[in-house]
Amino acid sequence: MSPSSKSSLQARLRLGLGGLAVIVAILAIAAISALDRLGNAIATILKENYLSVVMCERMQEALERQDSAALFAANGQLETAQKLRTENKAAFAAAFERESKNVTLPGEGELVGRLSREYADYSRSVERVLALPEKDQAKEYFADLLPRFQSMKRIVQDIAAMNHAHMEQADRQAKQLARNTVQLAIAIGALAVFFAVWLAYSLPRSLVRPVEELARTAHRVGEGDLEVVVPSTEVLELSPLEEAFRAMLERLRAYRASSLGELLAAKDLANSTVSCLLDPVIVFGVSGEVLLANEAAERAFRLQPGTPEELRSLEVEVPEAIAAARDLVIARSLPALPQTLSEAMRWVGPDGERHYLVRAAPLRADEDVTGAVVLAQDVTRFRRIDELKSDMVATVSHQFKTPLTSLRMATHMLLEPAVGALTDDQRELVTTARDETERLRTMVDELLDLVRIEAEAGALHRRPIDARALLASVAEAHRSVARAKGVELVVDRPTDVPALEGDAERLSIVLSNLVSNAIRHTPEGGTVTLTATSDELNVHLRVRDTGEGIPERERQRIFERSVSLGGEVERDRHGLGLTIAREIVLQHGGEVTVTSSVGSGSEFVVSLPRGAVS
Repeated sequence: MSPSSKSSLQARLRLGLGGLAVIVAILAIAAISALDRLGNAIATILKENYLSVVMCERMQEALERQDSAALFAANGQLETAQKLRTENKAAFAAAFERESKNVTLPGEGELVGRLSREYADYSRSVERVLALPEKDQAKEYFADLLPRFQSMKRIVQDIAAMNHAHMEQADRQAKQLARNTVQLAIAIGALAVFFAVWLAYSLPRSLVRPVEELARTAHRVGEGDLEVVVPSTEVLELSPLEEAFRAMLERLRAYRASSLGELLAAKDLANSTVSCLLDPVIVFGVSGEVLLANEAAERAFRLQPGTPEELRSLEVEVPEAIAAARDLVIARSLPALPQTLSEAMRWVGPDGERHYLVRAAPLRADEDVTGAVVLAQDVTRFRRIDELKSDMVATVSHQFKTPLTSLRMATHMLLEPAVGALTDDQRELVTTARDETERLRTMVDELLDLVRIEAEAGALHRRPIDARALLASVAEAHRSVARAKGVELVVDRPTDVPALEGDAERLSIVLSNLVSNAIRHTPEGGTVTLTATSDELNVHLRVRDTGEGIPERERQRIFERSVSLGGEVERDRHGLGLTIAREIVLQHGGEVTVTSSVGSGSEFVVSLPRGAVS
């Protein structure tokens, strides 16, 4: 638009304003009068009904906390319950007094009176239940106190709903008044437009038409049509309004698409669920701040929402194992899921020594990690049972080893020529006894190794390990056994596999168990292949054979203790070798998996983190 046009528009407006002054004054007076009446009506409603709604919310909160106090008392937490109940009885009394003085609706007074009577009955019932023997309090809580609490809660909700309904009715009346005011304004505005056209015929073409188009668009938006197109205007002065209108419409569309209400409801549900869990649950942000900590986490670790600096100022430290799981999840965007009790965290707190199995998972927004949720499962009882079991196995194995050694020596001596000649039947029986004794000795040694490995969890002698050299040394140790059985042992040593950091001796035990197991179950003429691969996170040590394979029903429990698989080799596989391998791999922060097909062989994969092992 040229400068002369702008000047002409301004001049026309000046001329029109002189004639429209009276009409605008009338319009202003009418609008002010209507707004004053509307404001007075809304203020009255808010004063009468909004106060009742707020008081109902306070009464409901106080009732819920008194109910929680009764539940705490029924469970033996008398000190906490007494403090909570005393505080919230006062809160309820204050809110109830204000509500009883603000009864403005038909039927509201009856509900308030009913609430007063039921609350008095509830208070007497609480005293009665708390006077009962401790073993009967929980039963009476659910039988008597909880139904009374729920009844009072419904009455409070009914009072709030009544006031909400009256406020909605007032809102409809206010909207009707506003519509009447708009209609009056439109009527007076039409008169003003007619007068303006009479004064200056060019104004409607240059100003009124685009304003009317924007008004129609705003009306459609007000009716919920967010797909309306904002018309373009030729008036330069209206361009900022057009752009602001478009920006507002885009934000309204984004708001509708975001389903904010559903998200808030889901957030409340998640918070309620986490709060009800008995094990500590902590939600961290990407910067390490605590976003949410349930009551169990606060009780066990004193954790509460806050930044790391705020927690340090309160002399609160995040347990090392929890912080490590959090950092690992945020850095790698993968869950941290421990699989054995040996990985449990030891923690000495107000309740004494406890053991927690720390599990963590990333929180995501689209493809980005926004934090981590950590669950510390209390496994103290299971850890103690596991320790008792390990002690029993170690004791029995040690006691069993001495007579077993004597039997082993006796069977070997019977087969010596110096003892005397044996018949063929006698020699076969003694040979069988010797072989079974050797198998029992191997089993006892493996049991003792397993107990020792579990007892020394975390005591790894870490150093850099060349994966290729490790595979070569294990293969060389088993080459004679493979050659004797007619099995080809192949080692594939790629050059692009990074080094590991771990206990070379224990990792050799892992691979030795897997290789010997593969050779044992591969028929003559078969092949056992050792290879190493890597990806962005892990190094994978693979042992693949062309043997008999493992049935699907056995694959799920192949690493359990005392597993026996069917077939001719059942007596040669008792599962402890694979159990030992899994325990060692888990101590290194990795995992061992198996894939197999009956008749086509099996592949065991040991996956360890790259670089420094967790």
